Amino acid sequence: MENSTFLFVAACVMVMVGFAAAVSQVGIFLKYRRLRRLARFGVETEALAKSQEYAGSGNYRVSYEISVDGTDSKVDSKVEFDDIRRGEIVLGSVVAVVYDRGNPRRGKTGSLKDIDYRAEKIAVFCFGYSGLVVFVAGVVLPQMV
Repeated sequence: MENSTFLFVAACVMVMVGFAAAVSQVGIFLKYRRLRRLARFGVETEALAKSQEYAGSGNYRVSYEISVDGTDSKVDSKVEFDDIRRGEIVLGSVVAVVYDRGNPRRGKTGSLKDIDYRAEKIAVFCFGYSGLVVFVAGVVLPQMV
């Protein structure tokens, strides 16, 4: 009787810890997917800084306008995207950006070689997938007894 109670409590703890680990990294997972897609399918171009607003802690949300080459009928020839930058930028200045052909609103300032998503990949594999394994083990554990 005590053994089955211990297994039930252990299974509940495993389910909670696994769920928390998997859910806590959802934002990191989305950032990882975005950066990986930009690294694989990104197009380098230049963008014009249109506007900026203070976002707190010395950061500014800057809106850029890019001219998309080879546009489809679905995509406007001029697309805006936002990026968070440290410090102010001179409006009207031209910066290098990388954007996704499938969704040009997913852009990032810099060049293709600057995109590094290894830290996000490690977090996704360590916390996300191991959290799912612990969750499933916690669900299966009471049924084994």
